[in-house]
Amino acid sequence: MSSIPREEIKNRLALLQKLMIKEGFEAACLVQTTDVYYFAGTGQDCHLYIPAEGKPLLLVYRDFERACQETPLTDVLPFPGLSSLPQILQERGYPLPKYLGMELDILPAAVLPRYQKLFPGSIIKDITPLILNLRRVKSSWELGRLRRAADLHARVFELVGDYIRPGRTELEIAAEFEAHARRLGHTALIRFRGLEPGMPLGLVMAGPSGSVPSCYPLPLTGYGLSPAFPAGPSCREIKEGEPVLIDYAGCYGDYIVDQTRLFSIGNLPPILQKAQEVALAIAAEVAAAARPGTTCGELYDLAYRLAKRAGLEENFMGWRMPAKFIGHGVGLELNEKPVLARGSEEVLAADMVFALEPKFTFPGLGAVGVEETYVVQDDGAVALTH
Repeated sequence: MSSIPREEIKNRLALLQKLMIKEGFEAACLVQTTDVYYFAGTGQDCHLYIPAEGKPLLLVYRDFERACQETPLTDVLPFPGLSSLPQILQERGYPLPKYLGMELDILPAAVLPRYQKLFPGSIIKDITPLILNLRRVKSSWELGRLRRAADLHARVFELVGDYIRPGRTELEIAAEFEAHARRLGHTALIRFRGLEPGMPLGLVMAGPSGSVPSCYPLPLTGYGLSPAFPAGPSCREIKEGEPVLIDYAGCYGDYIVDQTRLFSIGNLPPILQKAQEVALAIAAEVAAAARPGTTCGELYDLAYRLAKRAGLEENFMGWRMPAKFIGHGVGLELNEKPVLARGSEEVLAADMVFALEPKFTFPGLGAVGVEETYVVQDDGAVALTH
């Protein structure tokens, strides 16, 4: 089990506190598991109280002993319950903040009034943008964790090709993929920020399954196993001459990479062959252009122009309701910043990490495309996945 180094946590907290002072936050109270892990190094049920100046305080619901083993923070206390929060902070010498930061993107509306009562006179503001912007740029330690995930995930894709045979179902292929991944240490859990209807671990889509629209704002989702879970692999059998697209996020302990590969039994129809070649060309050109200072919207526009030049713009990034992005940030969560979306003015910086996924769908035939996870460098983005 890998733990976050003490110096890594120290640097993250220092950067956040610097941003808090700049934006007028006197303190932050973090409750979301990923954010707590990022700044405290433990995934236990905690509240992390961070003053703009001074030492943070980690309050642990459960499990206290395990949290103490995992966190490098020195101020750690058991947390009897939410009602005890003001007394604990007062006893530890923390003044009542005028502006308190909380993660309002995930905090339920029914819970927020409880915190407001605990901090009378405080103005609770959303601190999520500061946290997500800070998490965009990866440290050398984080890049090492991402490279480890990429190395392990590549081994799964190498192995799964042996199981793709006519007559086997998408679900059977998915089961083999996930079994290989689990043996290598996959968490079988992919963190996804925000409210969503249950993200599948990954996608195996053969033939027409690749062109099925769904409830997700994604280019491809597959049929799934029922209307209750309308995404992911189905029980459809794979046939010769059709595309088999396998799209899985790989999380081997903590950090996530995202990757898609195309398989086929025999030759694909010419239009799918062409579209796959265009997808690979788009990935290469966008990656080369993804330099510090470039906006995400410029990269989306470049990808769309290349698809249109090939006469495939109607099939680009989904059918009927195409996705309006070609890539998304990855790290501890699957939907981090930056987002390579149409019209986005978000600017790339060195060591940002994103998954780039140019894909094409064709009704009745299926989907083709590729996805790699990249890190932004001075001369363009470099693939972490293999």
